[in-house]
Amino acid sequence: MNTNVNEAGEKMYYFLNNKIDLNSSGIEHAEIKRLKLFQEFNVNAKIVTFGYDRFAHRNIKSYGLTDDDYINMYDYFAGTIKFKSRVMTIDQLPLPKFAKKVRTGNGYEIYDESRKTMIINLLTNSRQLDTVEYLNGDGDCTKKDLYDFRGFLSVTQFYGTNSKLMEVEQFHKPDGTIYCETSCAKRPDFLAVTNIQLTDVDGTLYSLMNLGQAFTIMLDHLNKADTTSGEKSTFISDRSNITNLPMLNMKTKARKIEHFHNIHFRDYWDPMNSPLTYPSIANTDQLRKTSIVVVPTEKQAKDMRERLQTRVPIVAIPVGIVPKSQLQAPHISMKQRTNGKIIAVARLDYQKRLDDAINVFTKVYQKNSNLTFDIYGYGNDGDNGKEEKKLRELVKTLNMENVIKFKGYVQDVNKVYDDAQLMILSSRYEGAPLCIVEAQSHGVPVISYDINYGPSDLIQDNKSGFLVPDGNTKLLEQKIEQFFGDKKLRENLSQGAYENAKRFSPEGVWQYWDKFVINQNKIIK
Repeated sequence: MNTNVNEAGEKMYYFLNNKIDLNSSGIEHAEIKRLKLFQEFNVNAKIVTFGYDRFAHRNIKSYGLTDDDYINMYDYFAGTIKFKSRVMTIDQLPLPKFAKKVRTGNGYEIYDESRKTMIINLLTNSRQLDTVEYLNGDGDCTKKDLYDFRGFLSVTQFYGTNSKLMEVEQFHKPDGTIYCETSCAKRPDFLAVTNIQLTDVDGTLYSLMNLGQAFTIMLDHLNKADTTSGEKSTFISDRSNITNLPMLNMKTKARKIEHFHNIHFRDYWDPMNSPLTYPSIANTDQLRKTSIVVVPTEKQAKDMRERLQTRVPIVAIPVGIVPKSQLQAPHISMKQRTNGKIIAVARLDYQKRLDDAINVFTKVYQKNSNLTFDIYGYGNDGDNGKEEKKLRELVKTLNMENVIKFKGYVQDVNKVYDDAQLMILSSRYEGAPLCIVEAQSHGVPVISYDINYGPSDLIQDNKSGFLVPDGNTKLLEQKIEQFFGDKKLRENLSQGAYENAKRFSPEGVWQYWDKFVINQNKIIK
């Protein structure tokens, strides 16, 4: 049994997710803020992830996390939750003595006389191995080794000679032992995992149909290890479509909480009649296994209670948390900021309706050429960058490329907020956008459409920003003009934003977790 996770046998709170990327979304940022909140109040908690990521332990450090804060499923079965980094270079590969090495921009090409047999890639500005590709006589890759950035062979992928698609994937422990092998087959629109051979930490060999079953096995192990005085640990699923079913399928008794970060129905304008988007609440048997449902706002909690008519408690807990250091930071006046600087912090996604913001800003700019608009966020891989391309084309068509700038993803947006005078949120729907709380904590007023859900709970209308009826571009335009036409209003709303952010202090948010989750630990099983 793996005993390096929680040797003290203490009760834990596990936050379940898919991955922690360098450019994580609001869900991951909210989860990390929650982890630090639990730590501040001396409650044991860890983030547990489902997806394979050989750079995960590098990524978490960029958020101020350590290996003690994080458990990944593949790390768990490989025994590498805590693995001391080492340097693994090309010199450690068992290359033939007669092989010719040719240095390339980021690695080497290996030749057997004139035939290229291998391509070796190194991590950027490093001697550390990244990937090794093995080529057949036709120059096609038939095998690929992927190295964990900590310095060990992590995965070997095998590709079909004719299909050139990955057919088998083997996962290695640092000593070379294969602990997991997945078989894949081509489907019309994707590559499907058809079978998984998993060797558990206790040596048990499983034949599984999907990786969710492997995740369930690991969660049960974590729960068994944490049992103390008859009490079980708590699992909180933050990615409903990925981690919720594996959590509900656990065989050991535990508290199972589903945390929604977005709306729970398909048609964003119709919460009472639109089809539910998550099986975990649409399926009565799944919902019955859930101990608590957590949503970000009371309005969503009310709608969900009315819609589901369930005995499962549905509670609202804010996701935005403002650290004490920010609450105590000196206030930055409007005159200290870049004059006319407007920002949006949002993914370049259909949901965010940034075309509205761009069109409205363009109209306001015709009357006030001192304004600029910076958009911070990355494109959506799910639509192959279609929305991003559309937005960039719109800006080009409007001839606003010198005024409207796409700034991409920025990990630390504190400087961005400190320099901005106003933020616009034009989304079609939300759960509770973190950017509103973050902006207000830096004294940036927010003008937002009044949508489901979040803005009306987070913004104090006419005090810390403005709420505009959903889709009312004319009024949105008028509010921006009003804001920049009145110096006193700008300062008042900025101070109102600073004041409103106090509601989301660690103590303010912790009282919700304490009331609905921590102190309910012995009541809800």
